[in-house]
Amino acid sequence: MMVHIMLEELGFRQGQSLFLDTKSLALEQLPLISRVLNLSLEWDKALSLHGPDGTVVNVVGKGETQEAITPLREDSIPWNFKRIDQDSLRSMVRDLLPCEEGEGYLNPSPWERTLSGRSVKLAPGEVGPGKVQEELEMTEMVQTGFYNAFFHHLNPLYISSIGLRSSISIRTFMVSIQGSSSSYTLFSNRSFTVEFENGRARIDGGALMKRSTTWREAKPHRMVWDAVNQVIDLDCRPKYKVSLLRIEPSSVVPLRLKYENGKVEIDLLNLDDKPVVSTLYLPARITSAFVTDPRDMSGESIDPEFDRVKVPMRRWGLLSVSLEVKRLLEALLKKKIISA
Repeated sequence: MMVHIMLEELGFRQGQSLFLDTKSLALEQLPLISRVLNLSLEWDKALSLHGPDGTVVNVVGKGETQEAITPLREDSIPWNFKRIDQDSLRSMVRDLLPCEEGEGYLNPSPWERTLSGRSVKLAPGEVGPGKVQEELEMTEMVQTGFYNAFFHHLNPLYISSIGLRSSISIRTFMVSIQGSSSSYTLFSNRSFTVEFENGRARIDGGALMKRSTTWREAKPHRMVWDAVNQVIDLDCRPKYKVSLLRIEPSSVVPLRLKYENGKVEIDLLNLDDKPVVSTLYLPARITSAFVTDPRDMSGESIDPEFDRVKVPMRRWGLLSVSLEVKRLLEALLKKKIISA
């Protein structure tokens, strides 16, 4: 499965025996990763290790088994989303939508996208004619006005939180600095180091920045996903402006997507501490849907609702969804046209 490849990129191998080191001790999602890759965990102490998604694994060690909650040490592990397979997205456009000679664009984000802080917005998964230009405005220093703040940063498959600090150094791809009345979110498709002290955030290498009232309001996981997955050029001109893919709610992000001959495979991650029912919308008739839990490869069929499918997800949970789709009649597709 695609999700196994993604987790192995963290440096683990399927079926590996692992003595917990400084990196693995700082992984909030270690139990989930361990179950998916069938890892055998060892440490100085015997533990029943509980992850944020509810996954529990045993750690072999000395003494009586104790219950423990991840992470076992606090640290930032630079990790980011991967670019979604552009060839698969282009194939979906060709197979599902009328596309004429010319050029077009595709917003790969399955949510509304603001173009680099400008007033121009693209609808979720928007496909349209012409070209779209993105302008990136990097910053290397932010004067927050905060003496101290809370910090929320992206760790593998998780948004980690650090309590009040008046000074801190974090290497990451995304961090939100939350004060009492506002928040500054810094993000990039490249890792950067942010040094916070005396209210100043200095960014080594620069990052994009968004200010909001709260860090959750900013949806920082979406912004860093957008930074990795920029607007895609198409070598054909879509006849209609429609949405290729929309995903709700805002906490759910696609980790990987593969499309071939009417079959869509997509891995979803819920970055929320509450369970959700995620809905996937496509400009196609979904003829079948199957959901797999990568922790034990158990799965079940889900009845699609014509052009959408609803998928229950655990808090901080990871799921793989397989869909079979067929092209809509043009009269039905016209009903999905995005209004100007």
